[in-house]
Amino acid sequence: MRVLERHTAGSRMDETLRCTHLKPDKTTRLLGHKGIEVSMIVVDQLLKKHNFSKSKAVKTLVIGESEHRNKQFEAID
Repeated sequence: MRVLERHTAGSRMDETLRCTHLKPDKTTRLLGHKGIEVSMIVVDQLLKKHNFSKSKAVKTLVIGESEHRNKQFEAID
């Protein structure tokens, strides 16, 4: 799993919470560069076996309201 080290996120306290942003085709290519020939199907199966999930873009920043919000829109001609 060294190929995934730089592309893995998760919890150090709970190893069941691991995800990667790499798609199986990119993982397959990275493994190929290391001399390991494997299909995307096998990569997908191995990721599932080792409890990896696909990371999803999640908006966590709450922007809130600006006191100048209306002025911004009124200034638009």
